[in-house]
Amino acid sequence: MDTQQLEGSVVTLVPLKEEHRPELVKLLIDPLIWEYTWRKISTSQQAHQLIDTAMVNQAMGTDIPYAVIDRASGRIAGSTRIMHLDYTHRNAEIGGTWISPEYWRTPVNTESKSLLLHHCFEDLNLIRVNFSIVSDNLRSQRAIERIGAVREGILRKQRLTAGGAALDNALYSIIDDEWPAVKDNLHYLLNVKYK
Repeated sequence: MDTQQLEGSVVTLVPLKEEHRPELVKLLIDPLIWEYTWRKISTSQQAHQLIDTAMVNQAMGTDIPYAVIDRASGRIAGSTRIMHLDYTHRNAEIGGTWISPEYWRTPVNTESKSLLLHHCFEDLNLIRVNFSIVSDNLRSQRAIERIGAVREGILRKQRLTAGGAALDNALYSIIDDEWPAVKDNLHYLLNVKYK
């Protein structure tokens, strides 16, 4: 299984390890992170379960979860992952991204996506990467559109909340033919917009 560390100028994506758990649990119980998601994490036990799932999927080879490390402080800014890896059909999903609110509207998430997309298209040789976002989460949808992902449609009633409510998900993708333009756009966003 791939265990490559991904280095950016603002963040380093480090393959998720047990040593990240304590700091990540503290971050994940912030209710603002879960406001527009189908999942609601409010206890450290739930946060531990979320990390356990990521580690199990990592061991099975279907996911590559990362701790997002803020290079300036050395602290964990969040987590993200390459999910549902399908080497046969050369596709995956980028998701499981939870960033501490203190890093919202900073280059942290944009650079994380840039590093993951570069890894997917240029190292793993994938031809498609998709993103699935709860349809009410307009902030995340605008962010993924801003980097160049194409909206493909709505997956109706795809997720159930803990309370049983069915939520729609917006499906986005980037394919290998689009990657050069997306890469240029990400370079612009990271080197012009945030500078």
